[in-house]
Amino acid sequence: MNPTIRKAEARDIPAIQHLYRQLDGHHVELLPRVFQPVDGDARGDDVVQKWIDRDDADYLLAELNGKVVGFVNVQRSTHPRYPMFRPHDFAMIENAVVDKPYRGKGIGRALFDAAIEWARDHGLRHVQTTVWHENAGARGFYLNQGFRPMTVRLELDTGGGAEPSAARDTDKPRA
Repeated sequence: MNPTIRKAEARDIPAIQHLYRQLDGHHVELLPRVFQPVDGDARGDDVVQKWIDRDDADYLLAELNGKVVGFVNVQRSTHPRYPMFRPHDFAMIENAVVDKPYRGKGIGRALFDAAIEWARDHGLRHVQTTVWHENAGARGFYLNQGFRPMTVRLELDTGGGAEPSAARDTDKPRA
């Protein structure tokens, strides 16, 4: 399939939220110790709109026959946070999702090609993203796109303390 790739506009927010619900649901299933279901949208429409309005970021949408079937959101990021890092700017893919019925049909590849082109158009040599270790499908996809690991974050369960609770007042989204 050859999707049309375009930048998101305000009218696309409902489609973006639909895809985020799939992405977030996938993470809840994959890592219930880390992610919890939420009522409604985990990101408000205003948050999505602010991203759309940014000069240094974009939602890139894949569209088939007028229907949004996937997106990547990409932004310019800068290092260093500490003086020992060499300063550089790069493109960071924050999220990527393809609507379930359209997966495995080249939509993700088209979106990543567009994100790479976005980076080039913004004078950025490198593109980065992050992925949960348990998300083997996404890790395999990224490796097939030419991404290579840069760092590995490890965790040890000490057995002490409490697991993250299902819901605490401090965890609830603020209005």
